[in-house]
Amino acid sequence: MQRDRLLAGLMSGMAVFTCMSGAASAAQLVTLNARFRPNRLGAPTTIKFGIDVSSSISGAVPSPVTDVDLSLPAGLGLATSTLGLAVCQPATLLRLGPDGCPANARVGTGSARGKLTSEGEVITEAATVYAFLGPQLNEAEQVLFYVAGENPVSAELIFSGRLLPAPSARFSGHLDTAIPIVPAWQDGPNIAVTSFSSTLGPLGLTYYRHIHGGFVPFHPKGIGVPLRCPLGGFPFAARLTFLDGSEVRSRTAVPCPSSS
Repeated sequence: MQRDRLLAGLMSGMAVFTCMSGAASAAQLVTLNARFRPNRLGAPTTIKFGIDVSSSISGAVPSPVTDVDLSLPAGLGLATSTLGLAVCQPATLLRLGPDGCPANARVGTGSARGKLTSEGEVITEAATVYAFLGPQLNEAEQVLFYVAGENPVSAELIFSGRLLPAPSARFSGHLDTAIPIVPAWQDGPNIAVTSFSSTLGPLGLTYYRHIHGGFVPFHPKGIGVPLRCPLGGFPFAARLTFLDGSEVRSRTAVPCPSSS
């Protein structure tokens, strides 16, 4: 199913890893995290995932991320959920913002932060994140992350992710998301994403059914967690590419939910 293949690919795990740049001694430090709410095997749930990026040099801004490629564990999906019942068009989202897309296309919300250096000062940018089911892109399922900058730079961005076939039987697929390079202002410094998080599931979402000429609100059913957890937890692999040409690779696993 379209929804199953999309949101099976939107889980994330826990990892801390470092990548040394070939042109400098600084390294990108990256942490991935994920949790289930509720955290029970066999239960529908909401997944919250996040990524944090920093520099190994204290007080420095890391190189901007240009691509995030997540390989996602087998068994997590939306076969029995009711998430992603509509599609949000990228042009509509960019022109009108989240309110311009169907409520039933929304699959999560979150937050983001970025940093930039201006005249020797490090400036932090805060943003709100909305996740939507998008139309297919080159025959691949697509998720749109809409990022609305709040302070001090007002900007709206769309991160487009494609869900591609799994690299191995341990994974359900991999979500390859291009991160646009955005200057804070014309000819200004680039904003480096330093944290990004989103929920994927019914937590905080309201959908609508058309019944007898009216719209009835309901809460979509969550993402099904398998009855069994693989030995060592649910496996994840990640590859981050940075503007300075460096690359990070890591493997990790989300701990098995409690059976109690």
